[in-house]
Amino acid sequence: MHCFYIDKVDLKAHKVFISAEQAKHAHKVLRLKIGDQVTAFDGKGNQYRGALETINSNSAVIAIEKLSHFEPPLPKITLAAAIPKQSKFDAIVDKATQLGVDMLIPLISERTIVKPDLLKQNDKIIRWQKIAIEAAKQCGCLYVPRIAPIHSFNQIAKNAVKFDLAIIAALSAQVVFIKDVFKKEKPESVLVLIGPEGDFTQQEVKFACDSGAIAVSLGKNVLRCETASTMVLSILNYEWKT
Repeated sequence: MHCFYIDKVDLKAHKVFISAEQAKHAHKVLRLKIGDQVTAFDGKGNQYRGALETINSNSAVIAIEKLSHFEPPLPKITLAAAIPKQSKFDAIVDKATQLGVDMLIPLISERTIVKPDLLKQNDKIIRWQKIAIEAAKQCGCLYVPRIAPIHSFNQIAKNAVKFDLAIIAALSAQVVFIKDVFKKEKPESVLVLIGPEGDFTQQEVKFACDSGAIAVSLGKNVLRCETASTMVLSILNYEWKT
């Protein structure tokens, strides 16, 4: 059954409105027609099932037959990852969405090579948000992570104490194995800090730890930032979401 992301619902009229871009794809490519059964989600845990009431290249309307709400699984994970070279952050957004993050924060750290033009960051955020929506549609996730504006490392690390668990992946000697930081009880909130390919500086790791984070090792191999992000999120899913 085909699924659509929507941001416009009229519950009184029992109707869901599909955007023009998706309607055109549904009409021209998927060849959907009036009466076909489809689903839609709003990225906030609400799922709508129903039949297409109208459809053309400019718009489509679903007549709601069933509305279901699903609570987000705990813990709520915030991934703060340094922006890598080229378009690798696209892959981080895609994989992080599939692995159920609640929020994704693009970071600028001392060793981050890419320095995005802050005047154009809104375009990047919009693009990354679209990638998150498409990833959620593909994997059936009813929650779409919010892509936060670009932040400096210190802006985020200083808030580590506000999370039930905060971890920073580091290559320094004074770290613990990631398996040793898991608590018996499931935390409600987790912050994950992933650095650039040149790693966080010792000063950054110290700042994060002084703010409440735990420095962890991801093994002997030096991982690319997109690999490190996927690894940590996979471990968190194994421990607490499966």
